[in-house]
Amino acid sequence: MTTLRCLAALVAALVCGTAQADTRPSLCRAGETAIFSCAIGGKIASLCASPDIGPAQGSLTYRFGRKSAIELTHPDKPAPPDQAFSTAVIGDAGFGGDIVRFSRGDTRYTLYSIIVRGQGERDGILVFRNGRQIADLKCRDFALGSDAWKLLYRAKLPKAEPASLE
Repeated sequence: MTTLRCLAALVAALVCGTAQADTRPSLCRAGETAIFSCAIGGKIASLCASPDIGPAQGSLTYRFGRKSAIELTHPDKPAPPDQAFSTAVIGDAGFGGDIVRFSRGDTRYTLYSIIVRGQGERDGILVFRNGRQIADLKCRDFALGSDAWKLLYRAKLPKAEPASLE
């Protein structure tokens, strides 16, 4: 699509109040909204919210793998979002952004969407085991959906500690 056609589609969406379809790869189910979703290698990482998400209600689910073979789902059993995840706004003079964090045993996962001064946007997942980073899984493309974090803020998740990428 040419730049002019893309601009025209964007203007039409803004004027008419219609949104373009979400084209990110996703492991979210019908009725769920992909807050964070991207391709990482040949796999997909998705953080999915139910439409009724709010303080101590609805669901927030992380899935990782392929559509035909989900490798990790968190939480294992339904739980209120504020019992399974935490979040924070992070930043300093060189970068800023948002994180969502959850732990499974001795492994902590940090989904991040940050802007690094002079380098642009970065999205991905940091994996720590016993306090030591074992992976930085970088998203191929932008991972956030339209108003994604606004939906997540409705859940009023506890503050991630530490409120950093570590």
